[in-house]
This record gives sequence, structure tokens and C-alpha cells, in this order.
Amino acid sequence: MTVLKYATFEADIGRFLVVRGDHGLRAVRFSEELDVERELSLLTRGGRVLAVEDRITLRRVVDDIRDYLKGRQPNFDHELEIDDLTDFSRRVLETVNDIPYGTLRSYKWVARQVGSPRATRPVGQTLARNPLPIVIPCHRVVNSDGTLGGYSGGGTDMKRRLIEIENGQIGLAFEHGGDEAKRRVLFQLEGDAPGNDDGE
Repeated sequence: MTVLKYATFEADIGRFLVVRGDHGLRAVRFSEELDVERELSLLTRGGRVLAVEDRITLRRVVDDIRDYLKGRQPNFDHELEIDDLTDFSRRVLETVNDIPYGTLRSYKWVARQVGSPRATRPVGQTLARNPLPIVIPCHRVVNSDGTLGGYSGGGTDMKRRLIEIENGQIGLAFEHGGDEAKRRVLFQLEGDAPGNDDGE
């Protein structure tokens, strides 16, 4: 039987659930109205899987996320359990995991880095299913036109809030991206990764 260890905690942006498997972190879920029982049910279905609360094992992960949400640059060096993903999805998540704190990249940039420059849509689909948002910082990937794109960790507003935490800016971007918001995002893309303003 597989045993998943989990912990929950409250933060300003919502309720969190972190889950560890035998070989590393398996899931991070958060939202303002997170249904922990439902999420655990989804993670344990389809096999002999038992979820056990273990705050001690997961204390460092919880502390790291709390520190991150307070604006401190994290050291998310935890082992990750993503071996069951496709090779493409793993490469996308590993690439995104290397994007520096406070930096934005485009979906097109990620597609180029994984060797599939036309695969901006599959990149977006992979990030929409990111099992470890915040730890694997998919919120740092935005559209090349200055709009934010989607976010697996609670929608566009949550993505904006995380970018604001890292950049110390308020009103950085909105769901449809007003002109000024787009200019701010484009400035970061162009400043950190020239040539990202073509495509998605």
C-alpha cells in the first residue's frame, strides 16, 4: 500500500494542502475555499493509497511556503515526485523550475527551451496541470503579449498576487491585461529574456 503524508495550513491567500509520496513532494493545492477532503480523495483514488496527516515530515515545506508568501526568496530544494508524468511534461516543469525568483518568461520561451518551439499550447496545458504550484513556479510564465494566461493554483488573480509578491508591485496585471499592465509585464519579459515578445 502506498502511503501519502500530508499537512494543511492557512495563509493570507487561502488554505493549503501539501502532500509527499515515498520519493518526494507530490502535490500542493491551495485556494481561498480549498476542500481538503475532496483533494485527498482525488489523490488517493484508483489504487491502494492511504493518506496520513504528518505535520512533522512536512514542516520544512510548510515553513518554506509561508516564508515565500511573506516576500522572502525561497529555497525550494525539496525532492519532487513527478516521475509518473510524460517526458514532455517533466521537461516543461524542470525548465520552469529553473526560472529565477522575480523573473517572468513566456510560454513561447519555455517551448523553445524544451526543444519544441511551436508547442506553446502544450506547454500551457502542462502548466495548467502543474501538481506543485509555487514550488514549481509556473506563475512566472505569462503570455508574450503582456497578459497573464491561466494558473493551476487558483486562477489569474492568484497568479497576479504571486507575481506581485516577488516583484513588490501592486496592480501588475489583471485578467484581461489593461495597456499599462501589459506594458509592465512586457518590460519584465524584454528585460529578462530578450526576444520573448513573439507568439503566445
